[in-house]
Amino acid sequence: MKIKACPFCGCRDRRVRIRRMGGKGYRVVCGACGASGPYAAIKAWWDDKMIAQDAARQGWNNRQEE
Repeated sequence: MKIKACPFCGCRDRRVRIRRMGGKGYRVVCGACGASGPYAAIKAWWDDKMIAQDAARQGWNNRQEE
């Protein structure tokens, strides 16, 4: 799944990316304006980091219908 452009500043290049937040999860952050998506936690040691990264992408890409 591809990460959508920032809904606040419109940035769509490599500055909008998934960042690891400590050792416990991920979120998408825009490096241009600092906006961030919802936190996606790794709930247990056996959770795959790819699951948390996909959840972070889905949270960022989820937009209100206009």
